[in-house]
Amino acid sequence: MRTTNILAVTLALAAMAIPGAALERQRPWWPQPYKVNRAAASLTLSTPYFTIEHDLKKGGAISRISLTHGKAQNLLAAPLATGVRLQTGDVSPSDAPRSHAQSFKNYSDLRDGAPAVNHRSTGGAEVISVEAKLLADDGEDSGFKVATTYSYRWGYIRIRKTISPPSSPARTKAITVLSTTVHPSLTDYGYRPAVSEEMGGNPHEWTNGQIRRWGKMRPGVSFDLPFRTRYVPRYVVLANHGVEGLEWFTGDNLAQWDYQLTGQPGTAAASISASADPPGIRLSIEALNLASSSAMPRGGYLELAKPCDFDYYIGFPVLPGHANKPWLHDSMRGVRNQQGKELTEDDIRAWAESDIREVTLHNDGDVFRDGVFWRDGSYPPYPPNVMRRMDELLALSRKHGIRVAPYFSNHELHQSTEEYKKHGEEWGRKPDDQGNLRPNYYYGSHMCLKSGWLDFHKFCVDRVLKNHNFDGVYYDWNIAMYCNNPLHVSKPEAAPCGKGLAALAQSPAGHWDIDELLELVEWTRKRVGKEGLFIVHNTLVPMFATENFADRVVGMEFGYARARAEMPKVAELPLEWSFAGARSRGVIVRGTVEDDAPERVFRLHALTGLMTQSMPWRANKHAIEFVKALKPLGDVERYRFEDWRNRAVTLDSGDAISAVYSREGEAYVLVANFSAESQQVLCALRASLLPYSLASITSAERIQDGKSAPVEASKLAGAGVRLTLPPENVVLLRVRQ
Repeated sequence: MRTTNILAVTLALAAMAIPGAALERQRPWWPQPYKVNRAAASLTLSTPYFTIEHDLKKGGAISRISLTHGKAQNLLAAPLATGVRLQTGDVSPSDAPRSHAQSFKNYSDLRDGAPAVNHRSTGGAEVISVEAKLLADDGEDSGFKVATTYSYRWGYIRIRKTISPPSSPARTKAITVLSTTVHPSLTDYGYRPAVSEEMGGNPHEWTNGQIRRWGKMRPGVSFDLPFRTRYVPRYVVLANHGVEGLEWFTGDNLAQWDYQLTGQPGTAAASISASADPPGIRLSIEALNLASSSAMPRGGYLELAKPCDFDYYIGFPVLPGHANKPWLHDSMRGVRNQQGKELTEDDIRAWAESDIREVTLHNDGDVFRDGVFWRDGSYPPYPPNVMRRMDELLALSRKHGIRVAPYFSNHELHQSTEEYKKHGEEWGRKPDDQGNLRPNYYYGSHMCLKSGWLDFHKFCVDRVLKNHNFDGVYYDWNIAMYCNNPLHVSKPEAAPCGKGLAALAQSPAGHWDIDELLELVEWTRKRVGKEGLFIVHNTLVPMFATENFADRVVGMEFGYARARAEMPKVAELPLEWSFAGARSRGVIVRGTVEDDAPERVFRLHALTGLMTQSMPWRANKHAIEFVKALKPLGDVERYRFEDWRNRAVTLDSGDAISAVYSREGEAYVLVANFSAESQQVLCALRASLLPYSLASITSAERIQDGKSAPVEASKLAGAGVRLTLPPENVVLLRVRQ
């Protein structure tokens, strides 16, 4: 343990000493090899960006996840445990409430001090295999064993748990696949529901299955309601908004969680709740929980007939260790602009002069009603004269330092293509029991990545990149989706694992395509290269595991009430807005602001983006204006960033917030006024609390509109200085040691 802790501290200190330019060259989205270190009591896997530790005295379970550039020393307050709850006596249902404490016993792999642990490297992954017994606090052996395989990838771990029952019958009340307590700072959560509990008129529509709820679970806050469900969600995230977090999600085979044990959904349990000992937020995923289920008789139990497999993932953000560049973006509609006019070199030059350095070729629908649009899966997408003009525009964009990425949908294939006619039924996503394909207007029909569609999709991407001078790709529909097409998976066995249960009337084949989505994003990063542009669109379903391979993320297209009269306060923004801050993000304007909102709302939207590093997408005049305020910094990736929650700056106005960019020897402080009126604000700076601590402040100046004026450093570092803030605008302070 001591050896491992020294290693983690050494890595963190080394990263702190790396100048911003060196951090930038590392490119956190580019996978790097793990270092594996085994000691007497621990097994540690580390990269320059994160360290993960298995406790070999506690069942070989993961006990530490540390992000080199994160804030929490360990995202886990307790190891990732596996366990069972057994009935220990003959208790009738009527006696169950009175005898509850005496009639159950809990067993955990954390009690096994001598698990069998092996390590091997294969297929670009580090694989750790662990076999442990499930023991009680008093050392009693339940007879259950758990075999766990951890496959370490870049920013996520694929895990398979095989839980084997004892040879003699065991009255099983609950099977906990994962139980842990995370750091108390991870107070924001979100989840994607199980298919069985989806809501809406049609639970299989594509818009269902997104994050249904963002919530908060704050230890010590009395009225944060615990989250509980009798189903296993497909995805759960716990995060410190804009800073760091952890996610858990199932593998492709959803029948493992809904049907494998009892043959029916609703006999599981998942919960998120506050924990006092240890302090933090507790997450529990139970594949079986008969005590909380109304689907089984009260006081009932299950005897397992055979081993059961559970596939799931743990994901975490690969944090860059420096501020993200504010992302200003625009798009081409084929060879036209958003208004339908032909693009010229003057248009491209104007983008460059506005600091718009990345553009997407987004022409997936017939918006101009002339039939000229890029049909998903087709090639070439345009007539020869349009193709030639497209290539000319790509050359002009490169001339002016602008990178261009074409649009691809990960789930749509246009009905006009030969591939759809040949393989639509075979590849199609069929989420209902009637075997219907899901068209999405004129964009195409839904395909499932767990089919031959994945290889054809890769072929389409590769074909475009080989034949045209694009700088990368932009993936829409970068999500995993539910599918019930029986051609994609073999049906599970009809008999559940529980003894004496009747065979299923109809073996469920339901799955989603998360395994293949991860394969696709990993392949794409390799295909576009270390310096290539990879943009993903994750509205309502942000995900560390997929975003880790991208360098830009788009979100918030729909699902929220859009701002009309006022912009929400920064403390009210949903987790999706900046997620964990690992990548430059774009917040879709039309998804978050009403089209007829007053101009000041659009301005405040852009000001919010500046202060949170999540800029409006596409870039509007307000975003372009506010990004210019950062010009004095030069390369922002040479700084560390902290948003409005930074502890270094204090303000005496509720309508003003601050953010800081800090590096060795100096810092820049942004002070934004969200009021429609000019105001006087008292601003004080505690230099020791900056991301790069300053021993003292020897000079300070105010910078606005290209002009600077001195600020009394001693007052700024003491009781504070009075700043006059213009309405709906930002002031920049520069301080030096």
